[in-house]
Amino acid sequence: MTNAPPPIEQKPGFGHRLSDFLLERLPVWLAKLAAPGLRCEPGVVVKTPSRLRLGRNVVLQRRATLHCGGKDWCAWGGGIELADGVVIGTNCTLYGAGTIRIGAYSHLGPGAMIMAQAGDVTSRNRLTSRPGHVNEPVTIGQGVWIGAGAVILGNTTLGDNCVVGPNSVVSGTYDEGTTLIGNPARAVQRRTRD
Repeated sequence: MTNAPPPIEQKPGFGHRLSDFLLERLPVWLAKLAAPGLRCEPGVVVKTPSRLRLGRNVVLQRRATLHCGGKDWCAWGGGIELADGVVIGTNCTLYGAGTIRIGAYSHLGPGAMIMAQAGDVTSRNRLTSRPGHVNEPVTIGQGVWIGAGAVILGNTTLGDNCVVGPNSVVSGTYDEGTTLIGNPARAVQRRTRD
């Protein structure tokens, strides 16, 4: 995986914003020109595509939504990086204002969500149309399987070969080979490689 783009400290120029505006309206399958082996099914939505980094043979299944940050409400930061062979399942949602990195050959089941941002409940702007946000990174290792409907919250790190059960809600740092289930998720098993 390559390094994610650094957070932008200031508002991007008009040309950069215009480019993102136009890219968001093009069919996502055009990204195949820049990402070898990309399989992008109908209905995929990518917001701020300039902040999306794709490895080889990535699969984006029907109606997946990838919001890569890079907007004023997240201080122009964030980004999503998908390494080689990552599969984003049907109806998955990735909010990458706090930066999301997913390692090679990891799979997200249908309807899984990765939320690298959340509303700031302590914000004075909470009861306005522009509430504050908390942006925290999510890092997922190689060979991780995330079950259908699972939610991965900001400031979470999953080591290589972790398994997350369906409908689990995960927050925190977990070692390689950990199996997590429940809401809130708890470790029920740790597998080691032979």
